[in-house]
Amino acid sequence: MLPDEVYSEIEQAAYEAAVIPDMWPNALTTLNAISDTAGTAMVCVNERGVHLATTPNMDEIGRRFVDENWSERNSRGQLAFEKGLVGVSRFATGEELFAPGEQDMDPMTSELFRPYGFGFVAGFIVELPHGDTVIMNVEQYQTKGPIGGKSLDRLNALYPVLARAATLSARASIQHARTAVEALAAIGIPAAAVTPTGRVVLANEAFSEASHIWTTRGGDRIGLHDRVAAKMLIGALETLELARSPRSIPVRANAGGAVSAVVQVVPVRRAAHDIFGSTDAILILSEQKSQATDATLIQSLFDLTPAEIAVAQSVTAGLSVGDIAQSSGRSIETIRSQLKGAMAKTGSSRQLELALLMRQLGRPAGP
Repeated sequence: MLPDEVYSEIEQAAYEAAVIPDMWPNALTTLNAISDTAGTAMVCVNERGVHLATTPNMDEIGRRFVDENWSERNSRGQLAFEKGLVGVSRFATGEELFAPGEQDMDPMTSELFRPYGFGFVAGFIVELPHGDTVIMNVEQYQTKGPIGGKSLDRLNALYPVLARAATLSARASIQHARTAVEALAAIGIPAAAVTPTGRVVLANEAFSEASHIWTTRGGDRIGLHDRVAAKMLIGALETLELARSPRSIPVRANAGGAVSAVVQVVPVRRAAHDIFGSTDAILILSEQKSQATDATLIQSLFDLTPAEIAVAQSVTAGLSVGDIAQSSGRSIETIRSQLKGAMAKTGSSRQLELALLMRQLGRPAGP
């Protein structure tokens, strides 16, 4: 596990960049330093177009990516879709995408990255319910070999922070917002800026249209109709200063029923306070729009670790805690802890609710 101070360093940088996209090069450079990798590019695609942020040493690659229309012949992205690696809550490596020897023949690798000394990759693709696609591509120098071991572990540990921050930038089209009004308007989906007590300081027009999810009560404090979600949101706002506190709030239309939406809590960090002033967090609502995007909710928006997802899948498949411990070689106490974590993060009070969520979101169950 990453030390808290290291986790906090990238958390601060990423959430600052989420509001001030000009800061993404700094955040991505910090990510490379923490993971001992060479460079990073982030691509956000939505109805506003294709938008790119890179570390300084990949500026030229980024320019070529756009000018030479590599987005239309992105073999890495195509393979990720074919191999079912889109929406998984971790970084997939080039070795997972390509068969032995294939990567050397891949045009994107040989023509776009190798001339600059890169050549080994780890990344993720997230398709979000509101139609955005976020791609993060971390490169390693060819002389250092594939990304794995401690480097890959650190990238995976930071996945939830990076995916959430990139999501906000995707909605804002990676354009610099000079005022809080501009920032919330650019997001284009229901969003509100709040204080740690939940008081709504500013909301966009789409906010009031989601009255079936949330409302404002006395003193302009935000409230969720789902009581379990409302309690989780209060806890998330009270622990905003903790780097590892909850950031994803699942919302159910009925107690114990299926998840219908997720409220993302994006802390306002560093220079972002220059735009949002006294507010400390931005709340963003993501609702399910179609079955095709449902599976990304649990993988991309909840803060489940790969181990927690694996345990949740196994429980959904009907395995007991003892069965999972035996098949995985881990202790019963470890499995119970991971199951407890998965239930807490998804707002599930019973294992049955967790299993329902996993089935609902369409992710194949299995150990």
